[in-house]
Amino acid sequence: MKKNIMTMCVAIALVLGGMTMAFAEEPTPAPVVAVDPTATNLSVTYKSASEVLPPMPVKPESLNDVKAVTAYLAAVDAYTKAAQKYIDGTTNDLNKIVAQRNLAVQNANKVVEECNVFLEANKKQK
Repeated sequence: MKKNIMTMCVAIALVLGGMTMAFAEEPTPAPVVAVDPTATNLSVTYKSASEVLPPMPVKPESLNDVKAVTAYLAAVDAYTKAAQKYIDGTTNDLNKIVAQRNLAVQNANKVVEECNVFLEANKKQK
């Protein structure tokens, strides 16, 4: 009897706990900014990871073949080093792109601000 009561209490607690989650307010999604999906400033196609990285290492049949295990470990090491170099290069490229994008945004905002000041000043002269 005590076991049934405890089971019922746990079930009720789980249901009530789940109900609070069901009534929780969903986060408001960020507004979608319209971006031209065809716009690019890249003059060449960016190399994909599959184009740059060596073939993925293939594990040996067993640990008994020392030569195969050694070759596998060397291939894993070479692959991870190549992947890290690609990741670092991509990160550096993205940082440069973001910096240039931010500069373009700042310049565009400055141009719009100057235009607004110019128009406001000429509006007052009339």
